[in-house]
Amino acid sequence: MKISLQQALRAAAFGVALCAGLPAQAAPVAPTPQAAAVSPVLSAGEYRWTIDDGRGEPPYTLRLYVQPLPTGDYALTGSLLLDDAELGASGSARVRDGKLVLDLTASGGVLQAPMEDSKRALYPKGGAPTRVDSAGFATMRALLDPATLGGVMQRYQTNVMTGHLVQGPMYANSVIRRQP
Repeated sequence: MKISLQQALRAAAFGVALCAGLPAQAAPVAPTPQAAAVSPVLSAGEYRWTIDDGRGEPPYTLRLYVQPLPTGDYALTGSLLLDDAELGASGSARVRDGKLVLDLTASGGVLQAPMEDSKRALYPKGGAPTRVDSAGFATMRALLDPATLGGVMQRYQTNVMTGHLVQGPMYANSVIRRQP
């Protein structure tokens, strides 16, 4: 069976697109009506925020890389830095009703970390190990002012530790502030 040069070139281009993880023929994506009416709030790049629960603990740091999407939404990936762990974070953002809405999931854990008082309290008196393994997750929603990129964040999280002890689930309302 003979194929034409044109067919061979099309097949080669299709193969390159598949290997690169690109669609062979991308359809244009129309922005949503709300996104089209609002100028972009974020540009591609890294952003950092502090998250403060107001409970006297050091604030967390949220570090996200933002990628604007053709729809006017944003893809987010990065990390949530706690005092003893760094969790991977990913999610999306969009402008709705004049607010920048971030929806994120963070997960991760620590191996052989020094025992903290909040974790030690879950063990029977004298039964806490000196070091602990743990894994956990958090789901978060932030409502930010597009001008300052500061606002409020809701967070639900849980953590499972050595000995199958569960820290949480817990819910927190926090203040989120953009770092320079």
